[in-house]
Amino acid sequence: MFTVKVTRRKFALVYAGSIMASVATMARRKDSPVAGGLSVVEVNTAGGPGQVRLAYLDSAPGTVKPVVILIHGSPGTGDVLHKLAALLPVTFRVIVPDLPGFGSSSRDIPDYSFRAHAHYMLELMDALGIRAAQVLGFSMGGGVALSMVDLAPERLSSLVMLSAIGIQEHELTGRYWLNHAIHGLQLAALRTLRLVVPHFGWLDDIPFNISYARNFFDSDQRPLRAVLSRYKGPMLIIHGTKDPLVPLSAALEHHRLVPQSELLLLPSDHFMAFLEPDLFKDRLIDFLQRWDGAGTK
Repeated sequence: MFTVKVTRRKFALVYAGSIMASVATMARRKDSPVAGGLSVVEVNTAGGPGQVRLAYLDSAPGTVKPVVILIHGSPGTGDVLHKLAALLPVTFRVIVPDLPGFGSSSRDIPDYSFRAHAHYMLELMDALGIRAAQVLGFSMGGGVALSMVDLAPERLSSLVMLSAIGIQEHELTGRYWLNHAIHGLQLAALRTLRLVVPHFGWLDDIPFNISYARNFFDSDQRPLRAVLSRYKGPMLIIHGTKDPLVPLSAALEHHRLVPQSELLLLPSDHFMAFLEPDLFKDRLIDFLQRWDGAGTK
């Protein structure tokens, strides 16, 4: 019995020491190092004071070319769209950001919603002197792109929805409050895990982390139906018929709500954006070249 008590006490001391060491490490830890090839700007914080670091890939810095902005989903970083960016013609200036909360951008931000990310994308355009751009939203990035339309429709020359979220009715259960509760439970579980496991930062570096959970918990897709209904610009919808994450029915409803949109359905899944971009690159390039509006002030 005495040996068991000593063993438990040792375990408790080691566990407590590990937790304290993990907390101390995290307190000293800053944002992730900027990945090679990325540039950085400081932009105003959405939903709070100060500024955040926004990292991005820029294929032709400072040039006067039609601009295309590729916005990644969640979890993820701009890296998942770099292969697609490399397939676009050099006649375009292609910008691929790491949304704040992800990748090489600031991780600790007050609002992780896709509407806040739309503010950051417009701030990035301002910082780079870009008056208008063609915007592609992949997965959750579709919510960012549609929020940009809502905030500043004149800044988008065209919109591409690639395996993109949109209307609330086709997301998870289709009901906002139930979805919100599910995301809340997910966030609570991740926060608890982060508190009770001495992780020394590695839990913040895995894809399904607090930033990912906050992104969906903070977001509200309910206004997006009205945004789609009001949108009068060029739109290309690219969707896989085997998408297990954003159902095909969502893409079909987006096409119905935006009657001038073009719809490209492919026998692939949600991940063709980075696994099979050759499937749709020709159609995407054709669309971008037809709507390559002015890109700089």
